[in-house]
Amino acid sequence: TNYITINENDIILQLSNFSFDGSVFDIFGALLNGAKLVLVDKDTVVNIKKLGALIKHENISIMFVTTALFNVLVDLDISCLKNIRKILFG
Repeated sequence: TNYITINENDIILQLSNFSFDGSVFDIFGALLNGAKLVLVDKDTVVNIKKLGALIKHENISIMFVTTALFNVLVDLDISCLKNIRKILFG
């Protein structure tokens, strides 16, 4: 990609369903640039508090997320995004 720099210090959240094209960014963006990829189970995805806690705990720096989910995270606990370097929307 030429719209974002991903490096070995980044931690990417793999939030997109595998059948969605956004998952290609998550998976290959991490693997091809030496970044850490954090996979999220379905129970965490549907529980916003657990998801926010995971984002904080794993020090996520890059994530691809829907606008609606981003808005819920901000409303619930904006501090969970404190380590985010880049957020992509789609």
